[in-house]
Amino acid sequence: MSHASPEAAVAALTDPAAPYLIGVRHHAPSLAAAVPALLAAAEPDVLLVELPAELEEWLPWLAHEETRAPVALAAAPAGGGGGPAGRGVGPAFYPFADFSPELAAVRWAARHGVPVLTCDLPLADRAWAGERHTDAASEPSADASPGVATGTPPGVATGTPPGITAALRSRLTGRPDDDLWDRLVETAAPGSSPEALRRAALLTGWALRAEA
Repeated sequence: MSHASPEAAVAALTDPAAPYLIGVRHHAPSLAAAVPALLAAAEPDVLLVELPAELEEWLPWLAHEETRAPVALAAAPAGGGGGPAGRGVGPAFYPFADFSPELAAVRWAARHGVPVLTCDLPLADRAWAGERHTDAASEPSADASPGVATGTPPGVATGTPPGITAALRSRLTGRPDDDLWDRLVETAAPGSSPEALRRAALLTGWALRAEA
């Protein structure tokens, strides 16, 4: 799907014949507010949340009526996560606030008797280590300069056509270095339907992954 147009990508991600997807950012006030309406419309038989398998047994406590945000889940793989030659991962920490879409979804499921399952790899899986190394290698340096409104976008060679995210930013208002999610989702939230926010969130996630 990485070579599809934005319109085709959103159409595929929202295909009624496919699993019902809600693309989220961990802390996203507008989407967290829309999640209950989205799930009520979808009427799921089961809710899958992108969290490591080790956290599944703790999800009922996360949704417990006496649990007050901010709250966090923490876990470490069995054996300390060192793995062969220390190539595993260490403890993982997942903070939640009232404006976390995942927390809103888990709470909704608890109120409506819908089972919640985790759908990410266990922390003990060595794929986590590779992902963290990739993320670390792609992080900008502390003295990296912010983007500018004109000229070549940072990270794009002169003469290279702008990527999907750069093209989307160029068509939106706001500061040049504003986060794409803020532009496409948060600023569009007032007056938008929950389904419009879901589509904007899925488009943002697709655009970022297409250039990863």
